[in-house]
Amino acid sequence: MAHAKLFHQCGHNTTWNIDSLSDEECGDGLILSPVHRKHADVEGIGKSIKSASIFDPQFYLPNSQKSKLQTYPFFPESISPNSFATGDFTLVALEAANKCIDFQLGNFFNKVIIPARFYDQMYPDYMDRQNAYTVTPFLRALSSRKVKKPIYLTLPLTSHMVINKIFRTQLLNWVTSFPEITGVYVLATPHDEGSKQIQSEDFLFQYMDFLQQLRNATLEVLIGYCNTESLLFLMIEGCDITFGSFENTRMFSIDKFITTEEDRRGPKARIFSKGLLNWVQIGHAKEIRDQDKKLWGKIYDPTEYGDRAIKAAVEPTFNQPQLYKHHFILFSKLVDELRDLPIVDRYKRMRTFLKEAEELYEEITDLPMDLEKHSRGSHIQPWLTALNKFYRVHIKKD
Repeated sequence: MAHAKLFHQCGHNTTWNIDSLSDEECGDGLILSPVHRKHADVEGIGKSIKSASIFDPQFYLPNSQKSKLQTYPFFPESISPNSFATGDFTLVALEAANKCIDFQLGNFFNKVIIPARFYDQMYPDYMDRQNAYTVTPFLRALSSRKVKKPIYLTLPLTSHMVINKIFRTQLLNWVTSFPEITGVYVLATPHDEGSKQIQSEDFLFQYMDFLQQLRNATLEVLIGYCNTESLLFLMIEGCDITFGSFENTRMFSIDKFITTEEDRRGPKARIFSKGLLNWVQIGHAKEIRDQDKKLWGKIYDPTEYGDRAIKAAVEPTFNQPQLYKHHFILFSKLVDELRDLPIVDRYKRMRTFLKEAEELYEEITDLPMDLEKHSRGSHIQPWLTALNKFYRVHIKKD
């Protein structure tokens, strides 16, 4: 049975992820983010950590002006300094590929990642565009090297691509046409605008179905930019998943390559509840603690970081590490509870988690207390529906 790995999706304050990996043994490695970490900073990370980790070149928006991306000599905007243009870049794409591969190999990363461009439309020539942009030059550059590491192709998708079965089949045929490709680093933009947890049961099931198809094609799969729904992806044998600190590492968006996060207003502090399978505003969490100690014991699993945040006289801000390190510990435990079980038992345990969470939300409502829209548990029933359907289609034996 393939053992699913858990990777930190790194963004701002990567040191928190490194500390969590090294000190608390949360997760199995990092996915390093050049949009948030300069070239020299990545090179300065220890070999032992990088050899368990991967580097995502983040070519998603090739004309991005973000300053940290510009420190990488192989980034499209850096290699085409007179402003990126697709036609011009094809002339230097092999140079970019060689430099990017040399960087990944020279830094001892666990895999070689072939980057991709993010498209928000299902263009008829989607695969041809990706081939010209990175796939063909990267495979050509790799052919001149004896690379023994796994080679992964990045697959950035929109929710519409995921739901469209014909397009998914085309993607599957395309990815499996390259014998050099070991696996895919797949990520999908969220289906639900304005919600912090995915609430579309159709999107979730179709995504899981596609991931299963990739695995059936004997491809390795790493799913990027996951939120709590990644627990559902553990129903697919051998899929590696991710977890992150800030919301922009738990949900993929092209915004981080366009705008500066410093211009944004910081979100309200939230604490992760293992029992609720959700993040709850810390003010509401304290109200539950003060109102019903028994219920609090069901929804709050103590960690030193969570205790420190809850007991603080001043509410923590989003740029302090306690709440995120609390999340890393609890989420790692959830993953550990699931990933080593036989697949049918894994399904039963996940279903139990969801049904218990549903009961806890009812207890909160009965206090009475009405949590704000992102904390109410509206995702639980759609997740149950998607989970049960996936079980019936892919796991249940006649």
